[in-house]
Amino acid sequence: MPRVRVNGVSLYYEVTGHGPPLVLAHGFACGLRMWDFQVRALARSWRVVIYDVRGHGISEAPADPAAYSQPIFVADLRALLERLAIRRAAVGGLSMGGNIALNFALAHPGMVTALVVADTGAGSDETADWVATVHAFAHALERDGLEAFADAALANPLFARYVAQGPAAERFIRSCLMTHRARGLAHTAREVLAKRPTIYSLAPRLRELSVPTLLIVGEYDEPCVKVHRFMADTIPGARHVLIPGIGHLTNLEAPDAFNRAVTQFLREAARRPTRVTKRRPRSDAARPARRRQPG
Repeated sequence: MPRVRVNGVSLYYEVTGHGPPLVLAHGFACGLRMWDFQVRALARSWRVVIYDVRGHGISEAPADPAAYSQPIFVADLRALLERLAIRRAAVGGLSMGGNIALNFALAHPGMVTALVVADTGAGSDETADWVATVHAFAHALERDGLEAFADAALANPLFARYVAQGPAAERFIRSCLMTHRARGLAHTAREVLAKRPTIYSLAPRLRELSVPTLLIVGEYDEPCVKVHRFMADTIPGARHVLIPGIGHLTNLEAPDAFNRAVTQFLREAARRPTRVTKRRPRSDAARPARRRQPG
């Protein structure tokens, strides 16, 4: 079972395929299995590395809340790459994982050949409501346990649109949610999701980001659509893809569209210089996003 010791914890990881390295960070409470559809498609051309973030899956979940923070998650990713002898890689993530990937690229741009940020930025708007929600998640985990948390998560708009696809989707995402330790998720909710900087606060650094960047968001991902437009307008040369008719879990709700966008982007990024000049963001959206209340 592949594990690596980094920053005082044991992380579980998997490597599939051959070619240039591509590292993917998962969303909160999802674990590395959320990337199964991407690994099958992308490992034909890339060496795909997926891992359970600390506190998730079968990676270690420290009991001390101080062992969790956004900078620690970024440091874990860097240490993982170093232990795997990967000097430069394409780095991507969705939701919490997108935040990790983005902040990794800001902190270590020389290690990133291309950046994929999907459905990222929840809490940047209506921040007080977001903090209350993630604290409620943490309280439910500690009071009622993992199963009750999974029930609540599946009813949340971030997961509900994927669950609505049918029993197979609900079974898959529930199996992802149930692979963790309650304390790891609770500490992540309080110490990472509730305390991380908003995407808007990163604006000065985003304007200086020279890494080729792909932004993917679902049309109905209410907490993230506006944030993604902001990133598209701020990151030099960022490509913005809005996938119609789906919500927060774009890689699961529309895996073929997600994989096509990532494949095309990575192939084009490999053919151009690392540094890009500032230009009007390119949009591959099929149509503008419509505002819709989650539910």
